[in-house]
Amino acid sequence: MLANLPASVCCVLLMVVGAVISALINWAIYSWSVFSRRPVSPWMRLLEEEQELFADRTWQDRIPVYGWIRLRRHHDKAWTWIRPMLIEVVWIVGLPWFWHWQLGGGLLGFHAGNLPVMAQWSTYAEIWFWSHTLLIALLFIATFIDFDERLIPDQITVPGTIAGLCIAAALPSSRLPEMAAGAGGAMVEWINFRSPHPFDPPPAVHWCFSWIGLALAIGVFTIWILSLFPRISPFHLGFGKGIKFTFASVLRPKRKTACAIRTVERGPFGLTKILIALLVVGLPLLVSAWMMLPNENWISLMGAVIGMAVAGGLIWGIRLVGGAVLGMQAMGFGDVTLMAMIGTFIGWQASVSGFIYGIIAAMVCAMVLFAIFRDSYLAFGPYLAFGAVYSIFNWNHVWAIGRQGFFAFGAGLLVVLLVSLGLMAVLLPLVRWLKIKTLGPEV
Repeated sequence: MLANLPASVCCVLLMVVGAVISALINWAIYSWSVFSRRPVSPWMRLLEEEQELFADRTWQDRIPVYGWIRLRRHHDKAWTWIRPMLIEVVWIVGLPWFWHWQLGGGLLGFHAGNLPVMAQWSTYAEIWFWSHTLLIALLFIATFIDFDERLIPDQITVPGTIAGLCIAAALPSSRLPEMAAGAGGAMVEWINFRSPHPFDPPPAVHWCFSWIGLALAIGVFTIWILSLFPRISPFHLGFGKGIKFTFASVLRPKRKTACAIRTVERGPFGLTKILIALLVVGLPLLVSAWMMLPNENWISLMGAVIGMAVAGGLIWGIRLVGGAVLGMQAMGFGDVTLMAMIGTFIGWQASVSGFIYGIIAAMVCAMVLFAIFRDSYLAFGPYLAFGAVYSIFNWNHVWAIGRQGFFAFGAGLLVVLLVSLGLMAVLLPLVRWLKIKTLGPEV
């Protein structure tokens, strides 16, 4: 455990871990690019046509931070090496600080001298630390790819969502905390999907432990998998033809006619095969988890599933309403899957607050961009990522305010969100008209 190490040893160890994580982040940013793959990271495998151009690379180019100063010789644009170098600096310096913040009770707003006295505290802090470190690393990758290409690859969100579900099932103490009064004094409790409301009736007979809870978990997981399939759904041709073309585009059956120029036979995409495998493996695992997990672990897993449904469903609803009203894509589907991944790690409460923070940040940036460049189009993923991270670092205040107000709606929040989507459908055309009248048409 990190808390058992001397402070200086722990700091050095985490700096090394931060260097490794940041190198992986930079590798992923440039390796998972869809439209503009660039051999920027020294850890990337070079294509045959790139080997001669970068033949002068040495082991020194892989030294954290210093290596990027050396690699500036390969950058056609003078300062493109600065960003990956700064990412490494942030992680090397930031990871030890993040551990100190978690151990010092940052999630609950404590200062080091006011921590609750409990033997398990360092264990809780370490679980939060590693869980949130994984989430933030994934958000770093998604943010910079979205900035570069205005899309978020499934390589980030699919494994990230699976990891979030597994962590929730295995480690209930990975959920965001709150302090409560116990018989022996202050104690840590974890936010669940009913928070701030307690379980009533007792957990043993609550609906989430019945077939209803299992059906909900299976339904959310299945919808998530099906939504990721590469497909074409031309429902404008009619419902029957839309279904037919959807299935055909997913399965991509062999052609009925032969052709000499077709050297590769048609079949399902690699992603389709992976998703089918996840569905085949995931559904029995959910049933097994429902039957075998302790109550505390199943409640934690249900929190991740409901967080995934609420967070992803919120962005999906905005995407559908915005597209239908404005006749243009309001948000990419990568934003939906990104928010679903966030929901598995931090639950619906922090995800909704993170969405609000992200909206505020995006509105400010959009107004500045429109005023300067006459272009208000934003890649929204980075702002969702910012909102999620801000919710984690500001969790004590988010929960203190929200538990008495917004979060207290519980299941009634779904009605609030549906009404909000309806109002959005009415207000979007008005907002667009006012923007054009006051600022002029976009270029």
